[in-house]
Amino acid sequence: MKRKFGANPIVMAACSVWFGVSAAALDLPASALLTASNVETKEANFPSTAFQGGTAKFATAKGQITKRAYKISGSSLTSFQLIEPLKVQLQDEDFEILFACADTVCGGYDFRYALDLLPPPDMFVDLGNFQYLLAAHPDGRYVSVITSRAAQAGFVQITTVTPKDMAVDDAPRASIPMAQVNPTSDLPLIEQLTGMGHVALDDLAFETGSSQLGAGPFVSLSTLATYLKNAPEARVVLVGHSDNVGGLAVNVALSKQRAASVKKRLIETYGVAASQLGAEGVGYLAPRTTNATEEGRNTNRRVEAILAPTQ
Repeated sequence: MKRKFGANPIVMAACSVWFGVSAAALDLPASALLTASNVETKEANFPSTAFQGGTAKFATAKGQITKRAYKISGSSLTSFQLIEPLKVQLQDEDFEILFACADTVCGGYDFRYALDLLPPPDMFVDLGNFQYLLAAHPDGRYVSVITSRAAQAGFVQITTVTPKDMAVDDAPRASIPMAQVNPTSDLPLIEQLTGMGHVALDDLAFETGSSQLGAGPFVSLSTLATYLKNAPEARVVLVGHSDNVGGLAVNVALSKQRAASVKKRLIETYGVAASQLGAEGVGYLAPRTTNATEEGRNTNRRVEAILAPTQ
């Protein structure tokens, strides 16, 4: 018999995520709000080992890919407490857990940015506080789950792959409201950073194909600098992102150089302590939207500030 969140006295289950065949479903907490959903048919690659030395093994699955992100407000459930009941339910549905890991054990930045996640603010992942699992069914289905937390909410993304000959309409059968307006999208920059753990510095401008940051001034940098100088215990990592034009290694290098350029500007122009800043680059591994259009590529080229652990 499938076990639910209701088996845990701190939460009740009242909604289900269906993934296709034999009425199989994953039960989520009653307060789960569907924030984003995407269905497409293509090939999916899921990490099946931790990243070590910058590399990992991947499991490849083909078919109908359904990604759904949920925000769970008003709950103190940890990322582990969010994922563990889902793991049990998958096992009860005869899924085999191929791989499971937690935050830094998974491989840090490399692992996080190898995941095909719905874009923020609909799905949020704290690099120091997330859980991941990959499961497979004998009939060919795959399910990956990632859970994380922000200050006031938990986040879950469930990705399912159903072989083409088994694919059916797998829309949620329970009444789970789709968020019409995400309350974080219009928040001031620092509220997004502290509430969600990350924020895109969308007013930055770089010369095409260059890591040279424009002359500015950029409101996002002055705002971020003021916050960091008023909170000397805080630390952020600046993460560069690119479109998918060109090879991965080139784009990772360019995106890291752009992040480093932003770090340099914050130190030299705004007086932020170097110890409060890090700079990384992930190339095109974490797109916000499609790279098939010029508008999409422009959206994907960005630098984000991510709150880092202070210890």
